[in-house]
Amino acid sequence: MSKLIPLTALVPALLVSQLQQDTAFTGQQLNQQGMLAVNWVQQSGEYRALAYQAFNIAKFNFDIAKSKKIARPAIIVDIDETVLDNSPYQAGLLDSNQGFELSTWNQWIKAEKAKAVPGAVEFVNYVNKNGGKVFFVSNRNAKSVKTSKINDLEISTINNLKAVGFTGVNENTVLLKGEFSKIINGKEDNSKQWRVDAVKNGSADKTKYTVVALIGDNLNDFDETIGKTNQERRDFTDKYRHAYGMLNITKTGKIQPAYIAMPNPMYGNWETGMYNPKAFNKQSAFDLTPAQRNQQRRESLTRWVAQ
Repeated sequence: MSKLIPLTALVPALLVSQLQQDTAFTGQQLNQQGMLAVNWVQQSGEYRALAYQAFNIAKFNFDIAKSKKIARPAIIVDIDETVLDNSPYQAGLLDSNQGFELSTWNQWIKAEKAKAVPGAVEFVNYVNKNGGKVFFVSNRNAKSVKTSKINDLEISTINNLKAVGFTGVNENTVLLKGEFSKIINGKEDNSKQWRVDAVKNGSADKTKYTVVALIGDNLNDFDETIGKTNQERRDFTDKYRHAYGMLNITKTGKIQPAYIAMPNPMYGNWETGMYNPKAFNKQSAFDLTPAQRNQQRRESLTRWVAQ
């Protein structure tokens, strides 16, 4: 007889203790666990199929909005791993001992080397040509030096988007982290929600739009109140299952935009959602050592073992 059992049930307590103390496990070893995910994005036809499928669904929903004569329909897209492919940056980390860092990420942005995600250019340009408007709402920073007066990262992002063929790209449609932020309880809140609201209320480009679809590779691109743990995130997804891929218009005319998820196995809030920093008396998942992350990745698995 065979059965599904949690991995932790298979690991003796002594081994768990050894894993906790295994400081020899390096960041490079942790990075290399992501090699197959990067291979999949760069090599597989399946990745391309899912990207095309997502944009086909997005186009279908946009066409429905047009047929319903929804005034000034807008599509909001995330940038990274939604319309631009940054897998070369991820591949560059595999043989290093470093994880994601703003310094190297900003260098990648300024290199302007990202390619378009399959199907993205055709979809964005179709919307812009057929009476809609696409806004690029991203948590990329606008500038690499906070005190600088030059939005170098915004300039590079716009250049990169234009270079791969996107139309309708300008300072009004590319909304990056820090734009339309709010002060809440004395602190700056950079939530994407404020930029989405700016599209709706006309602050973005002096025209009010009706958002008919949100497209992103992270559930936080749809709603940043989704939760931190993966259980919370799964529960949220189940609760709003009818929004995924479907534009909903109520009998009273209220519009619930379609949520369209892009494939990204390389990184995201789903990873930090696996971690329990309190188990190691840490405040944040980002405080965990490579060994601690590796252990909790393994403990998150449900495994089938032949008897």
